[in-house]
Amino acid sequence: MSPAEQFPAFWMDGGEALVYTMRDLNQRSSHIMGEIETTGRTAFITRHGRFIAIITPLAPGQVESRVLAEMAREIGKQIHD
Repeated sequence: MSPAEQFPAFWMDGGEALVYTMRDLNQRSSHIMGEIETTGRTAFITRHGRFIAIITPLAPGQVESRVLAEMAREIGKQIHD
């Protein structure tokens, strides 16, 4: 069964999947993470031919905006307490 058949929600655009082995991830993690970031595609990681993990790119600024919002909320609590 292909990754598209196993995880159809990750192929909404009909594009090719990124699939890497654990060895690839171990030896080229920086390159792989850069490719995930620049292409915006989900990557599947395999071990001995079996899918074991999915790495999903985050939308630009998604994490930063949530962290800043939480920090502002905490500062606001401290000021009002």
